[in-house]
Amino acid sequence: MSLDQDIDLLSRVALFEDFQAEHLRLLAFGAERRSFDPGAVIFHCGAAADCGYVVAGGTVELKADDPDDSELIGRYGSGSLIGELAMISNVSRNATAVAQDQVELIRITRSLFRRMLDEFPELASLLHARISNSVQNFVTRLERIQRDIDRIDAE
Repeated sequence: MSLDQDIDLLSRVALFEDFQAEHLRLLAFGAERRSFDPGAVIFHCGAAADCGYVVAGGTVELKADDPDDSELIGRYGSGSLIGELAMISNVSRNATAVAQDQVELIRITRSLFRRMLDEFPELASLLHARISNSVQNFVTRLERIQRDIDRIDAE
């Protein structure tokens, strides 16, 4: 794929939707493309994580643990961002990722992403607001679930 195609793909990723063209160009230029054959393990559950991946082509399955005999967490296709927390924080992988067919990924390292946030503080502000909203929405959903559980227990 060309740099312009990578920029177009990155612009459709929810985390990057407010990035300007210059930001996306720098991100695409600094990122690395990786290809995986069907059945290849992209990363293992419990491994140290230093990057996120944008699926540029193919399908990636996330599994709870062992890739051969494990619960399916989800399937992700073109435009999906996998492992985004690793772009901002030292974390371990909470799942195993397996290529289901020929997969093309755009690898965004933590150092690249942090450099973008350092050089463009407005991006850090946008992401802070987006993460805050996501956390608040998550807390609201948990509160609803707890109310439903309490109601069921009371019946």
